[in-house]
Amino acid sequence: MASILRSPQALQLTLALIKPDAVAHPLILEAVHQQILSNKFLIVRMRELLWRKEDCQKFYQEHEGKEVEVQKVALGTRMKVS
Repeated sequence: MASILRSPQALQLTLALIKPDAVAHPLILEAVHQQILSNKFLIVRMRELLWRKEDCQKFYQEHEGKEVEVQKVALGTRMKVS
């Protein structure tokens, strides 16, 4: 596994959320994946799901009451996660 990671350091995980309009277009989605890989990130797991409004509100709970939270929840209810 160390050869895959190219470093003896501990693996750090990063969550990537890809907006629905990018996921809807296979070429754009592939370009996003290539950009992730070209920046020396590894994709260790990937899945698509459609969030309910309640899921988005829970995820963005720390931003509750802020304008940005309202926008993220509105977008997130149409969001696929990768």
